[in-house]
Amino acid sequence: MSIIQPPPQDPEYLQRFLSFCHRRRYPKNTEIIHIGDPADVLYYLIEGSVAVYIEDDDGKEIILTYLNKGEFIGEMGLFIPAPKRSVMVRTRTPCQIAEISYKRLEQLFDGDLQEYTKEILYAMGAQLTERLIQTSAKVGHLAFLDVTGRIARTLLDLCREPDAMTHPDGMQIRITRQEIGRIVGCSREMAGRVLKNLEQQELIQACRDAQDAKRDVQVPLLPSLITTV
Repeated sequence: MSIIQPPPQDPEYLQRFLSFCHRRRYPKNTEIIHIGDPADVLYYLIEGSVAVYIEDDDGKEIILTYLNKGEFIGEMGLFIPAPKRSVMVRTRTPCQIAEISYKRLEQLFDGDLQEYTKEILYAMGAQLTERLIQTSAKVGHLAFLDVTGRIARTLLDLCREPDAMTHPDGMQIRITRQEIGRIVGCSREMAGRVLKNLEQQELIQACRDAQDAKRDVQVPLLPSLITTV
């Protein structure tokens, strides 16, 4: 029995796919998808990073995930039709995004992209699988970890994001207390207290940027932090 092989790192199918897409540029902190928008377009991140999130009735945000260069947005609608979007997407950095309607893409699968249909669908399926793994892990963290554990786990996860920077003491990330709270499901004040506690335990180093309220957090990948989560 043969096993489907993943597409190559620099795939020809991707260039062909992008040749049929409309490209747009978005500045940082731009809402590109809102809850209730028609779910009829597939997006592909050519450059940049976005946050996928939801809001409750009081406007409180929960960040579901970050998506980065090389990832699709809105691909679920190709497999499970839905009339409207159920999440919001906001740019974290300046972004270049390719867009194509589901209807047009389905036509191309029977035409100019027929040769690459398998590779494109595999890439989407692999991405969906990876997100399911991440979601399962996040549910486990919410169920079994306290706030300190969730924040520590989140800091380690953020160290794997493309915008994380290497640092002599480990990895460095830039993030606000509010954003941490939106990821783990706690208040900004609670996130600040946990960061201070982790810093007192010498598990991280944090310094505030007075200009944009973001904190430069150095995360030394020490066993003491890893065992905390």
